[in-house]
This record gives sequence, structure tokens and C-alpha cells, in this order.
Amino acid sequence: MKLAQQLKIKQNQSLIMTPQLQQAIKLLQLTNIELTEFIDKAQMENPFLQEKKELSQNKLLDNENINPNVCENLNDTSDLLQKENKIDLENTFDSHLSSNANDENKKLYDREILKSGNIISAGEVIEKTLKNKISLKEYLVNQINIEFKNIDHKDIAIGMVDYLHPSGWFTSKIIEVAEDLNVKSDIILNTLQKLKTLEPVGIFSENLSECLKYQLIDKKCYNKSYEILLKNLKFLPAGKFKQISKLCNVSEKELFRMIKIIKTLNPKPAEQYHEDNMIVDQPDIIVSKSEKGWRIDLNKSNLPSVEIDEDYITEISNYNFDEKGTNFANEKIGEARWLKKAVEQRNKTIIKVTAEIVKKQVGFFRHGLNHMKPMILKDISDAIGMHESTVSRVTNSKLILTEWGVMPLKNFFSASIASSENTETHAASAVRETIKMLISSEIAAKPLSDDKLAGILNKEGMDVARRTVAKYRDMLNIPSSSQRRREARLQSLAAG
Repeated sequence: MKLAQQLKIKQNQSLIMTPQLQQAIKLLQLTNIELTEFIDKAQMENPFLQEKKELSQNKLLDNENINPNVCENLNDTSDLLQKENKIDLENTFDSHLSSNANDENKKLYDREILKSGNIISAGEVIEKTLKNKISLKEYLVNQINIEFKNIDHKDIAIGMVDYLHPSGWFTSKIIEVAEDLNVKSDIILNTLQKLKTLEPVGIFSENLSECLKYQLIDKKCYNKSYEILLKNLKFLPAGKFKQISKLCNVSEKELFRMIKIIKTLNPKPAEQYHEDNMIVDQPDIIVSKSEKGWRIDLNKSNLPSVEIDEDYITEISNYNFDEKGTNFANEKIGEARWLKKAVEQRNKTIIKVTAEIVKKQVGFFRHGLNHMKPMILKDISDAIGMHESTVSRVTNSKLILTEWGVMPLKNFFSASIASSENTETHAASAVRETIKMLISSEIAAKPLSDDKLAGILNKEGMDVARRTVAKYRDMLNIPSSSQRRREARLQSLAAG
């Protein structure tokens, strides 16, 4: 066999992702907040990008009078992510779907976001729900500075604050804390006992029983019977009231009175405090009613824009640079213009995907979760002429604000549940919501079993088996019917 080198010409097709296309895809999957960080970084590296300037009042009024039309700009071919349909959209879109004016449980949304017909910042709405509170650490450190006179012991006590569980319990091992703080274990134990006297009452307790014990002592009602009851709390959910009352040497009536007092206590004393400023995920997209149907906006409170310093570009063009300087300037100007274009296209793509979701899930926007329809990525991609991967990137990380609350955009995609009447199929999310509603409205003393729930759902046209109901119930963190029955009995007895 003879080995030899040969030259051959071969023609084939391949898809090569240019750096610009890679950047466009990356921007598409970023949330508004992540996009802000990306643009801030780009501004530091590119002298032709400038900080966003506040829009004048006149410009804002002009923008409010714009009535976007989805049929305009049909010949725009600038979208690298589209397959064939070249519809250019602004950051606001009216779906032209009619909607009946009903007053169904619209919560804060109608009162704040639709005030005077103008959409205000979602961040402003969220901020109105928050209260400024002192952090737990600050509150404890202030007490430690008063209670501990020895500087070394004070430093150890402050260090132990960092080991608190979010509930307010001290669940760390003494030996490990001692090693971390480089002190003896007996010093940690002595300090811990003193920390347990701080407020809120029950802080630094090592378990639930101890936490409740300190609060009962503070209420001046702790005795031997309570001591035994706290040691046997695990038997209460099982409804073993007779056995527990005998152990505590009290009547069942007295036991229920004791349980009622325990229910007024706080098992997690740290939860009422904010360790840091509360971080609330802001939505990327806002859907609201409009005169024509449904209005879709990108959240302007956290949506960045790319501003190019055209004056600086003009000024630079008047200078005579060497070849290296000219190439650098041209490269950065090109990057700035491309970034601006890519961000605008990203916003249009998000609006376009969301608009199609609204069209297909109009039942949800009118009536809520139990009217969600089954839908997959292909349903959206086929309708708007984009690849499924593009739709996936848009929906995987974005949050949407609707009249029914803030939710991930990907939640609109749900598996299909067959109909028991050979009619329209149902979304799995709608089935779960129906199960949740049925359980919330059940008679507490007679909770619905999984079998009964499956029967009701089948009568309503949802073909689900008992094991499917059990699976969805577990997903909703709802206990079984037997557990719900015991809890209901305990609550009624304690209330009596």
C-alpha cells in the first residue's frame, strides 16, 4: 500500500457562529438586571458608550402617545435570530385581544400599576410593600455591648452571632465554634448561656423545646407539666392526647389549654428581622390590560439602554491618529453600535415571544392559573418563526408580572393532561391549581382523599389517576388527608 499526500477540493455546508451572533444569543438569555451589569462593564471598556441620560418630559409624553402596530416594518431583516417572519416591534406591544371588564381579585396590581392609566415602575410597587427594620445582628450586638463588660467575652459573643440559624436557633456544634473562634469550649458554653437571655425571647436556643421553654418562662407559666409536654411535642400531630395528658398529669381539657398557649409562641424568633436589605426579584416583563386587550411592556425600572456618545465620535474623527489608533477607534465604535443594535433586538424578541404566550394563554390572564392551557416551546417557535432554542433562552430566566402575581415565564409551558370527555386537554399546572383549590375549600374535619380528588377531577373533565393526584399534592407541599385530619382535630381542640 502506497502512502501519499493529495490535495482535494471539497464543498460542504456548515453553520459558523460569529462572535456577534454569540453575543446576541448571550444577551437574549440575560435578565434585565444581568443585562445592566453587562452594559456597565461594557461602558468601562468602551469610551464611546455613555451613561444613560434621563429622557426629557416631552420625549416621555411623545412615547406615551405611540400606538405600536404589529403589522408595521414587515420588511425589516435585521433579526439574526428569526427564521423568516421579520416583524419589528417596539418595547411595548398591544395584542389586540378583547377582554371583558371584570373585577376578579386584582390585588395590588390594579391599584398601583394601572393607576391613572399609566404603568409605573414595578420597583416602586415592590418598595411600597417593604418596611425598614433593624437587622437582627445589629439588634443583638447592641444588647451584647451592654450585657458583656469584658472586651474579650464581648468579641466572642459578637462572633457567635454569625453562627445563628436563620430561625434564631444556635444549632452549631460547640467544639467547631470553639475551634473557629480559637477559644475553649467551656467559654463558648458560658457565653451561650448568657446569650440565651437576650431578646427576642428564645434567641440562641438549641432546639424547638428550649425555644418554647424560654418564652413560657417569660410568660410566667412554665411548670412541670409544660416541661413534659415540650419533651413530647412530636406525639401531638399523631393525636395521642390521652397518653400525653396522662404523662403531663393533667386533664385533656387542660392539655388543650396548654397547647393553645404554645400556639401563641414564636418557634422562630429571628424571622421577624431582616438580616440585610431584602432583595426582591423584579419582573422583566409587565402585562396589563389596555383598551385593545393586553399591553406588554419591558420593566423600565430595571431595563438598561445603550447610549452612544455621538459627539465624542465626531470629535475623534477630526483627529489624525496613526493606523493603530484609527483601528482601535473604529473597532470600539463598531462594538458600541453593534451592542446597541443587539440590545434593541433582544428587547424586541422578548416582547414578540411574550406576545404570543399571551395570545395562547389568554384564559390565564383573564381568570387565573386554573385556566392555563397546555403548551410547549414548539407551539411558540412555530407561531413566531423562531427556533425553539431561542424561545427557550427567552423564557428560561425571565420573570413576568401579571394580575395574578410575579411568576417565571417558563411556567406558562406545561405538560398536557388528557380529558375524560374526549374534549380539550388540560395543562398540568391547571390541574395542580384545581387540586390546591379543592383542598383549600374542603371541610377541615372531612378532608378529601386522593381517590376522591381524582374522582372530582374526572367529573370536571380531567383524566387523572390517584397516583397523579398524590404526586401533584406532594409537589404543592400539601400533606395527606390523614395528616390534614389530625391537624384539623388538633386545631379545633386547641381553639376550644
